[in-house]
Amino acid sequence: MTKRVTFARGGRYYRVVDPSYSNPLETSYAKTAGRRWNPAGEFGALYLCATITVAAANARYQFVGRAVKLFDLLPAARPELVMVDVPRLDVVDVVTAHGVAAVGLPPNYPYGVPWPPCQAIARDAYADGVSGVAARSNAEATATSWAGEELAVFDGVAGVTQVSREAFALWYPDPIPGSAAP
Repeated sequence: MTKRVTFARGGRYYRVVDPSYSNPLETSYAKTAGRRWNPAGEFGALYLCATITVAAANARYQFVGRAVKLFDLLPAARPELVMVDVPRLDVVDVVTAHGVAAVGLPPNYPYGVPWPPCQAIARDAYADGVSGVAARSNAEATATSWAGEELAVFDGVAGVTQVSREAFALWYPDPIPGSAAP
């Protein structure tokens, strides 16, 4: 068993999704491709944002290094926001300084930390029956700051439910470039 700290998480979370997703709580793509908190082919994880601010950072982050940027998309193609209720879960703490140190990540995590060490932490937690990982968001992280918290809920956790879904213009917190501020 790996050294780790767990704590409780639950309540309202947010998921940024492509408007074409018919089932935004589906984890098969994450399972196939792998992500920070799930190794490819082993198990899936549902990636959620703790706040609208983190969701907006993730929406922008998906376009880093790409020729097409978020606001280049037609309005109907911009990401939607799914509100999700999560039951109280015990998850690995990769948010607090104590939790980050316990799993052996550097104090400036997530900045500059690649996926393999995170996947190893998640693999051990999943094998031990832990429900997921709460972690500092990598979206727009710097060596000294991070936007907020994310939650990766592992496959097999019951009780995660979709509450609602909103178009980009209804949820995105910043005025759209070129538009009048409200």
